Amino acid sequence: MVAVVSLSLISESFAQDILVDFDKSEYKTGDKLTLSGIIPEFTMPIVAVSVYDPNGKILSANNLELDETGSFSKVISLDSPFYDISGTYKIKIDYKKISQEEIFVINGGEILPDPILNDDIIPEIILLTTEKEVYTDGETVKISGLVSSLESPTVLIGIYDPFGTPAGFYFGTIDKNLEFSTSFLVKAGVNFKLDGVYSVKAHYAEKEITTNFEFFETITQPTDDITQPTDDITQPT
Repeated sequence: MVAVVSLSLISESFAQDILVDFDKSEYKTGDKLTLSGIIPEFTMPIVAVSVYDPNGKILSANNLELDETGSFSKVISLDSPFYDISGTYKIKIDYKKISQEEIFVINGGEILPDPILNDDIIPEIILLTTEKEVYTDGETVKISGLVSSLESPTVLIGIYDPFGTPAGFYFGTIDKNLEFSTSFLVKAGVNFKLDGVYSVKAHYAEKEITTNFEFFETITQPTDDITQPTDDITQPT
């Protein structure tokens, strides 16, 4: 069974809460949990929602669009084996500079053994790169990387604007070669509001690695303005 408990942790710089509600008071593995919320005074149309298991491992991450009232909702399937472990699960909600946490508890679930890892290989990201160094409106950002060993099936990738505000969260699925990738469309004024350097932070196991790229809404292409030399040769008379 799952008993839902709400715990809000908000940056001290903000007094405004994100109002959050669950559809039921308790659940069991296999049920669907509906998370609803509202941001009373919203300016950005997207909120990021992430779910973590009792060991702090990321289970899912999504960008949710706010409607005209500032409301959002997300249905989370409490499927096995991800929600078999007894303990406290965390839902993290990020909106601009606000970071708020809600929790729910699964009681009586199966206690799964930790995965067997090669003690000589620490699970971490050893390569993170973008396809290009500079992007503009309408282009597709492609991010790829490599992990040292398989500890979980996905890598969480966060995009942050020049002021450190989240601009989006994405998952990269790890293949049999321990490689992962993800891509998304650049939309000026939507997920990219500012020109400048954007950070890419990839989270895997308990490790994090960062790279960056630049975004400009418009890029002026250089023009060929080469003056051809003229022959100024005095002919002999």
